[in-house]
Amino acid sequence: MAIQKKRKVLRTPFVVTVAAAASFAGAVALPGCDPTVQDGSCPAERPAEGSSCDADDVSCTYPGTCGDDSFRFTCEDGAWQMGVDPTCNPPPPACPAERPAEGSSCTAGGLSCTYPGTCGDDTFRFTCEDGAWQMGVDPTCNPPPPACPEERPEAGSSCTAGGLSCSYLDDCDNPIDYTCMGGAWQMGPEMSCNPPPPPECPEATPEDGAPCEGAIGTCGYMMPTGCGPMPIDAACVLEGDAWRWQVHEIFCNPPPPEHCLTAATAEACAGLGPTCQWLVPGCADGDGAPALPAVGCFPSLPCETDDACPAGTLCQEVVVNPCVAASPGGVTCAACGSTKNVCAPPSAATAAGK
Repeated sequence: MAIQKKRKVLRTPFVVTVAAAASFAGAVALPGCDPTVQDGSCPAERPAEGSSCDADDVSCTYPGTCGDDSFRFTCEDGAWQMGVDPTCNPPPPACPAERPAEGSSCTAGGLSCTYPGTCGDDTFRFTCEDGAWQMGVDPTCNPPPPACPEERPEAGSSCTAGGLSCSYLDDCDNPIDYTCMGGAWQMGPEMSCNPPPPPECPEATPEDGAPCEGAIGTCGYMMPTGCGPMPIDAACVLEGDAWRWQVHEIFCNPPPPEHCLTAATAEACAGLGPTCQWLVPGCADGDGAPALPAVGCFPSLPCETDDACPAGTLCQEVVVNPCVAASPGGVTCAACGSTKNVCAPPSAATAAGK
């Protein structure tokens, strides 16, 4: 934008006098005029802001008070206008190009600088405190041990920490191991969410000392003894580094066969305990074992030889009625005979055979 010069309005006689004087003496300072403006050039000294001027198209710069800065003055509307006043604020302190020695002197208090370390990725931090460079924690060239991923990795996904083993819980809270091998995560055996059923007790009484499964616990059985069938326990226990059965056997001395033969009634026989049983003859087949010769109380354990029987009796297979002990209100017994080995007086057929 062109700036129009504004000149002072003077009385005509005064203008003529000034013009005539100027033609003979050149530029002469006159009262009421800016003595620093001569033919539109910049004043030799920095003018005062707001002082008068007569060259609207003149812009001048002068050195500032801080060395590198400068002041710009422009003649506008017959007065000097100063531009933005530069400040004497120094630039912020800069870090040394080379890493300083710890404890060496410095002046920029609070200045913090970082420098590359000797291991590539690490850095050294130096801070100017109390007029000396202070170094922070000295990083080492030993990298931190590899850490397991926060989330369970996918089997076969890539990894870099060879040999690193990590354990995670699966959806059923079962622990499962992952190992970084060959650049990929290898997954260990996975457990089923449905736990296997506990082992069952053997049907027959196990032998004492035989191997067993530790989770099976204790099993109950009935053991035949001289006093009749008796309950016993078989426990699976840890012996050294192996699980084995411990069977707690029960022994008793059976009463002599005569003990049962003394009872004359079913009630008296039952009062002698489980070692005696009340038997009555059953439905015998002519081609099979004979019927029991007579009603009576007999030992509960079957005999094997005549030597086990009291005098006057023989160990023989006879047919007895299995329903004699059935209660009237109980299950109906449809059988009429079953065979047993008992010490009984010889039947007619047995006596004839002897």
